[in-house]
Amino acid sequence: MFFLLVSGVFIFFMQTGFAMLCAGSVRQKNVQNVLFKNFIDLCFCAISFYCLGFGFAFGNGSSFIGGIGRSGFALQKNNQYAFYFIQFCFAGTADTVIAGTVAERCQIKAYICYSIFLGSFVYPVIARSVWYENGFLLKVHEIGAYDFAGSGVVHITGGATAL
Repeated sequence: MFFLLVSGVFIFFMQTGFAMLCAGSVRQKNVQNVLFKNFIDLCFCAISFYCLGFGFAFGNGSSFIGGIGRSGFALQKNNQYAFYFIQFCFAGTADTVIAGTVAERCQIKAYICYSIFLGSFVYPVIARSVWYENGFLLKVHEIGAYDFAGSGVVHITGGATAL
């Protein structure tokens, strides 16, 4: 549990680096807007991943999506707070990958809607397919998909949605 929390804190503080990268790649008049979007992005992703995403990713259900029988939503009957924290940090990182691609090009309302949708549905489906014990990508050709430290799930989610 200690390892999960420390790793989650490191991943969480990557958000500051993303914010500085985005702030350095826009015009000076838009720096506050980009920093605000990065902050709001993480806030709405946290709420949506808590309410829906964690249940879809790691609740009971099929190999595609969890939450059948309402298990795992809002951490009901579940004491996996450290695991939730690191998964939220991964979801927030995948969410923030898009911030650089839409800097100066997106309205805040659309960006919030995107953040909620990615944190509550898109990221959880991809995370479940790779990390859940019955995930459908783990069973491909009897070899399965291997993800080292979350890099594959985070970057495929962020990169695909950035397109």
